[in-house]
Amino acid sequence: MNWSPSLFRRNAHELKSFMIPLANVLGRSERRVCATGYVHGLLMPGHRKSIRPMAERLGMDSQSLQQFVSDSPWREQEVWGAIRREIIPSMEALDAWIVDDTGWVKQGEHSVGVSHQYCGSVGKQANCQVSVELVVSNGEAVAPLGGRLYLPESWTSHPQRCQEAGVPSEVGFQTKLEIALDLIDCARADTVQPAPLLADSAYGDSSKFRAALRSRGMEFFLQATPSGHKAWTEWVPTSKKFKRRYVDPQAPKAQTLEEIAQRIPSELWQKVRWKAANGHPRMTRLAWREIYLAHGLRNTEGDLEKVWLIVDWPEGDPQPYHCFLAELHRPPSKALCLKLSRSRWHIEQYFQRSKDDLGLDHYEGRSWRGFHHHLVLSAIAYLFVMTIHLRSKKNFWPDVGSNPESDPAVSGEIDRLLLLLRHEI
Repeated sequence: MNWSPSLFRRNAHELKSFMIPLANVLGRSERRVCATGYVHGLLMPGHRKSIRPMAERLGMDSQSLQQFVSDSPWREQEVWGAIRREIIPSMEALDAWIVDDTGWVKQGEHSVGVSHQYCGSVGKQANCQVSVELVVSNGEAVAPLGGRLYLPESWTSHPQRCQEAGVPSEVGFQTKLEIALDLIDCARADTVQPAPLLADSAYGDSSKFRAALRSRGMEFFLQATPSGHKAWTEWVPTSKKFKRRYVDPQAPKAQTLEEIAQRIPSELWQKVRWKAANGHPRMTRLAWREIYLAHGLRNTEGDLEKVWLIVDWPEGDPQPYHCFLAELHRPPSKALCLKLSRSRWHIEQYFQRSKDDLGLDHYEGRSWRGFHHHLVLSAIAYLFVMTIHLRSKKNFWPDVGSNPESDPAVSGEIDRLLLLLRHEI
């Protein structure tokens, strides 16, 4: 769905009931009013969606809006919790959880977390901020569950720099994988419907990440580097020595995932077809088999890791397109493997829509609090667009929120904005 001025005009009145259950957790009425105005500003037409130009279009005081986003001590975690409880159940049944990180190119060195690091939005090293994001997909749409800024060690090793950017004293260095697990735990605590977790090889290549998901009882379907793993297709004997396990010297030699894929018998390959996002038909081959990864032997008291290897290898190509490592609560099937192997790109929908139309990457503040406040308010704007999209696709839709008059502050602000902006939309 392309978010346009005409769609905004037709659906802006729906923002009343949508905002009320999310804004309620903010407490004071002036916070609820500012939150409503900020989300409204992200949704309405306008090239630049930083605070000053939005405040001008909204007829609001820019200093008040700035103070609400950058300085007001409301907790964004409570708003994420409201999103998970109030909006996500309307999307069920869920096909997948997806984790990935995205970057914002930034100038200078004072914005919190900015560093010369890999930036996915430009596909190379750049001076940028990076956040880790967790979303869910139901096959029709994708919705954010949580997000958090990644702080490089160049920041966490300098407490004064962190203090100047307002980073809480309890926040230390965490890898992107550790941040992802924290986001997953928050979603699980709010009883978001379980579904297989999808991620690229930056996450899938980590045996610790896979073990952490398995310890939580979660299914996963993770992309892996074909040459970066050694495994056996049958269980091989191991023995323990000095608190470590070793493979029996008489056991067959371990193979890379690509070598295992090359030896899969032709009768086990399944041809599959689907329509790409552009409507064009596509085709590939899928095959799967259980393997035993050697990674676990590197850890004290470790052992071989039993996991499904799923291979996506178009006929005639010299190398596999993708290899996946999966933990599933049911045997793999052609339909399941095709769906999960083609679902990770859904998170890119969230990134692209939020940045292109909703100002996700327009925030100009430098503080930790402001960054995370903007992140969750941008998520609300995106979720509003998503609900409009899903409502147009389905015969029924359980509305988010109920009586729009139950919060006079939010209701009154929406009425004011609609009246003020009617001639500009």
